[in-house]
Amino acid sequence: MTSFCARLLGGLLLVAGVVGLVHAQSPKRVLLLHSFGPEFGDLYAKDLRVQLGKRLPGDLELYEQWLVSARFKDAQEDEAFASYLRALFADRPLDLVITLGAPAAGFLQRRQQSLFQTTPMLFTDVEERRALASATPNATSVAISVGFPALVEHILRVQPRTRTIAIVIGNSPIEKYWVQQIRQTLDPFADRITLTFLTDLSFSDVLKRVGSLPRNSAIFYVMLSPEVAGIPQDEDTAIAALHAAANAPIYSYTDAYLGKGIVGGPLISGEAQGREAANVAARLLAGENAAHIRTPPITLGSPRYDSRELERWNIKESDLPPGSEVLFREPSAWERYRWQMLMIGVIVALQTVLIFTLLRERQRRRIAEMDAHQRISELARMNRRSVVGELSAAIAHELAQPLGAILRNTEAADLMLQAPSPANLGELREIMADIGRDQWRASEVIRRLRSLLAKSPAEALHVDLNEIVHEVVQLLSAQAAALRVAIDTNLVAGQLWVSGDAIQLEQVMLNLVMNALEAIKSNAGAERKITASTKIVDGVAAEIAVEDSGPGIPIDKLQLIFEPFFTTKEAGIGMGLSIARTIVERHRGKIWAQSRHGGGAVVRFTLPLAGKQADSTAVQLRSS
Repeated sequence: MTSFCARLLGGLLLVAGVVGLVHAQSPKRVLLLHSFGPEFGDLYAKDLRVQLGKRLPGDLELYEQWLVSARFKDAQEDEAFASYLRALFADRPLDLVITLGAPAAGFLQRRQQSLFQTTPMLFTDVEERRALASATPNATSVAISVGFPALVEHILRVQPRTRTIAIVIGNSPIEKYWVQQIRQTLDPFADRITLTFLTDLSFSDVLKRVGSLPRNSAIFYVMLSPEVAGIPQDEDTAIAALHAAANAPIYSYTDAYLGKGIVGGPLISGEAQGREAANVAARLLAGENAAHIRTPPITLGSPRYDSRELERWNIKESDLPPGSEVLFREPSAWERYRWQMLMIGVIVALQTVLIFTLLRERQRRRIAEMDAHQRISELARMNRRSVVGELSAAIAHELAQPLGAILRNTEAADLMLQAPSPANLGELREIMADIGRDQWRASEVIRRLRSLLAKSPAEALHVDLNEIVHEVVQLLSAQAAALRVAIDTNLVAGQLWVSGDAIQLEQVMLNLVMNALEAIKSNAGAERKITASTKIVDGVAAEIAVEDSGPGIPIDKLQLIFEPFFTTKEAGIGMGLSIARTIVERHRGKIWAQSRHGGGAVVRFTLPLAGKQADSTAVQLRSS
């Protein structure tokens, strides 16, 4: 018997434990009772849901209902709605009822004896004054404290010239109560501002009034109940229309409207309400007595503002209270494209360094080119002196001829003048003419030498290539005669103009003819001839060719003869043709050598025709 009783007691304890465990693990049933519809006046329901989900994850069974009677001007106790709630939760006992707004709180207070008599209640989103008036034994509240005088002081701080404040509020019973409260609390401001209550108006009339307010006005938005005639059924849409029509800045008391059209200021925080309500709800669900829970009301927080509205109404941030937070700033170009701008900056910096480096290198290259050009010019002048030295015997012979002829003609004229009979004037005239011609011949030789040895900067002038060929042939005629070499010319008719420096181009021609004389000098062949010719190539270039009857140039040496220090002469230094190539290339030309058919060699170089020569050649080609 004792054993049976023990087993029975153990079984009962096991069943009780299982039942208690199941009961402990069952979710908490919570009813949210709203004062208005889901799209209107539900200022912080979303924040409350979020906070409840955080505090009671997985342990919450949430129900929501909306009090229809709060929309009616003559709100009566709605027995039908109370009966509906009793029937709905008859088999689902609630652990907590949370109201949002004063109408829902008032409804539960009036029906508490017949509806949720023992269920804990939490009144939220009610003003402190209404919360104190609606205290009940099994209820507590998370109230708000709206300091209307502080809000008006704030408006006058940021907009000191404000003289009219239009209060946008509906005409439901709860709104009429707040009209009375606002009038009483703002009575001390009667000598500073004029209050205009936009109540008992249709929504279209409200929009007209806020769009025609006098200067130095402000709008204070409290609430608009859904029974206002013509109002949209979504509060966000209604506020957007109000914002679009307003000719003055809009203020309010809750941050639910921040970012939707109000300027901002010290506001009631919906997040703070939700967080505090969730904390109290968790305590009630844990079994704490509602009468023992008393929380201070949620008051106006630190000022927050919408930067777009500040800009729209020309409110300076320097006029805002200390510690203000400005939200919804349009991101600056730096904030929006920071990485792109940094990349562009890096690229620009790299490009700047690269450009600077290239400019520096270009400057150094120009300095080097100028130095090289100067050295080449000096080398070319030395080359000309060397050539003149080689021609010294021939030049002396060429000068001796006209000077000797002058001497002989002078002696003959002196003898004629000393004769006893008067001299024949005709013969004297012939003698004087001979003296003049010989003097010109001698002066021309000296002029050519002086121009060849002159140290002067290169000048780009129009130069006649035919004249240069003629000058060089005249200068070397004595040397050629001494070597028994005939120099012929085959020049294009007229003048052949190119752009360049006459002395440098004359040196090129001189080097080529001198090389030809050296080649023929070592050749024992019967033919001893040099031909200098000019022609026009394709109407755009002039070509000079120097042909000789020497031994020619081996094929493997054709490209080497223009290299510095390459020579086939026993006493040569190999710079003549290298200097010639440098000069030709500086004149935008081209030089090359070929073996001549039948023996000998030919060296050619081309230069671009000068402007007037090219134009006349083009005309001739078109006419032909």
